[in-house]
Amino acid sequence: MLGLASTTDPRWVEVALADLDAVLLDHLHCELKAASNATAMVTRYPMHPRLARELTALAAEELGHVAQVFEALALRGVAATPPPEDVYARSLQRALADKRCEPLLDRLAVASVIEARSCERFGLLATHAPTEAMRAWYRELFASEARHHRLFASLAEEIFGEERARERIGFLVQREAEILSRSAPAPRVH
Repeated sequence: MLGLASTTDPRWVEVALADLDAVLLDHLHCELKAASNATAMVTRYPMHPRLARELTALAAEELGHVAQVFEALALRGVAATPPPEDVYARSLQRALADKRCEPLLDRLAVASVIEARSCERFGLLATHAPTEAMRAWYRELFASEARHHRLFASLAEEIFGEERARERIGFLVQREAEILSRSAPAPRVH
């Protein structure tokens, strides 16, 4: 379903659960960046009606997730902090740099892969989170991220053609697997 070339290192669950506060802070930053990225694409590419309509709705949904994560942090007594550099997202963007393509196609490919990995990791948390309430929340987030992953991929296919979009996303999926293989599991969503 997600088209990822690798699965998350099984040690990630243990690392994530050992520092769930750090995972939640990273989750907050991921949701904020997802909302910002969606609105930035709508701003830059309003000539694509479906993209504008669907990414506006996605941004609103992501902001709803921001509110949920803020609530989860507050319940745990954790204050939000500014985000560190997003090494994962930067690495994905750099992976495409030496084979330049259409900027919009690259943005859609990166977003699709990020959403797929988030989906996979939320699926792990849906199984292993410490409370039933958290597991239920992560099941909802899993479904949301799966829809977002497919939305970005389908927008790329619609705008750039199925073959070209799948080739670009497939290239990035392979690079993403290499990126993850070089990093140790950390208490982050990616």
